Amino acid sequence: MRGLFTLCILCSIALLISCENRDINEGEEFRPRAVKDNFDDTHFTKITVDGVEYIMTERDNNNPHEGFGFMAFRANKLMEKQDTIISYLRTMQHFQNKLYSRMYRISEDSAQNEFEAKFIEYLLQETRELEELEREDLVNTKTETSENEKEE
Repeated sequence: MRGLFTLCILCSIALLISCENRDINEGEEFRPRAVKDNFDDTHFTKITVDGVEYIMTERDNNNPHEGFGFMAFRANKLMEKQDTIISYLRTMQHFQNKLYSRMYRISEDSAQNEFEAKFIEYLLQETRELEELEREDLVNTKTETSENEKEE
């Protein structure tokens, strides 16, 4: 019985010693190297997503602490799509102005002027909201007011 007890004690001590946290990189030293700008021997991977071409590369120096990645997209297809969307929106606006002018029996010029005025109004409103979000001293006044009312 005594031998079994001694064996259990020794196993417990061995288990506690083996659970010590050690640095997994012990003995390794971090040695950063300068990144060379010569990409002649670099392999680029090209993928296409929704007609937009992405170019990617990753360089790993066989060390888990070193390496870098790079990703870019070619904007040619993206610009074509953007131009198509802008043209489509302008066409829709043109026909909506024609309908609006006929519905309310006003000239197409005045319908276009009303459209532009409303567009500028909404654009300024969105710009104001973005500027408020970008300010460092942004404060939610509704929350402060309701908290002050609760205290009183």
